[in-house]
Order: sequence, then C-alpha cells, then structure tokens
Amino acid sequence: MSDTSRVSCLVREIGSGEYPDLDKSFLIWDRLRGDRLAPARADFIPEDFVAVLPRMMLADVVREGGELDFRYRLSGTGICDVHGADPTNMSAKDFKPPSYAAMIHQHYTEAVHTARPVLHLIMLDTSIKSRCYARLLLPLSDDGANVTMLMAIDSEKQNTRELRRYFEQNPMRTDFA
Repeated sequence: MSDTSRVSCLVREIGSGEYPDLDKSFLIWDRLRGDRLAPARADFIPEDFVAVLPRMMLADVVREGGELDFRYRLSGTGICDVHGADPTNMSAKDFKPPSYAAMIHQHYTEAVHTARPVLHLIMLDTSIKSRCYARLLLPLSDDGANVTMLMAIDSEKQNTRELRRYFEQNPMRTDFA
C-alpha cells in the first residue's frame, strides 16, 4: 500500500476551539513558557497532562554534523497502539511510509528553527480511504536559548482504528541500532 499512499497536511489555528484538548495543552505550555523562548521539560508536571499522556510523544533534538534528527524519548500508549509498536528510542525518520517520515521530520525541523508551536491536520490518503488526525507540536528548551526537545500531542478527535490500519500496512522500522 505504501506505493499508493499520499501524506499531506494543513496548518490549523491554535485556540480556535476545533480541538479543545490541544487548545488546553497549548494554554498550559504558554503559561509555563512565560516570557521565555519555551518552557523546559522540567517545568511540566504529569498531572497537567493526564488526559493527553496516552497521545503524547517527547522527542529529543539531536544535532550532529550540522544535521538535525529527532529521537523519541517517550511515546504514550495511544501512540504505540496507532503505530503498532513503541517508537521510543527511534528516529522520526524511521516511520513508514517514507513520505510520512519526511513530513514529520520537516515539521520538527521547522519547529526547531521557528521555536513556535504549530497545529497540523495530517492527512493520510490511499486509493481506498482517507484518514486524518490533528497534532500539536510544542517546542521545549532546557537551556533557554535553543529548542532541545519537542512535545507532540495528537488530538482525541481521531479514528484510531483507521489510523492503526494505515500504519499496519506501512509499519515503522524497528531494527534501528
């Protein structure tokens, strides 16, 4: 199916009310940020995010030789369920199909360079069916000067079963070193 799979996205407005769970997460992030570039991971307490923890991922920003990569440090159970495996310790480049991995890597790279939160509606299309989900991407900064981690939260408004079927037919790479 990956030969006929197409991925795309739209940027959505944060705070529009379309995704109340993501709006609430953004407001917590914004409150913790204050007048800084971004909050640090240590600023967050899990109790603030109980409702979204299963749909949350944390990715370390890895800077090597002028290139950016993103290594997942934490993946909620809902993320693992949708992808059919736990992406913890893998790179954003390990997702399938390759067009999906490239889009995620591009979004993460843009978030590092802009240091701004962004809400994407991600669409996964095949010749048979279209699926979509919303994802809020929030930069974190442990040093106050650079984005050192990204927090990604998927909306509760998604068809988990259909997304799972899509990723079953496009399994992620799990043989990484």
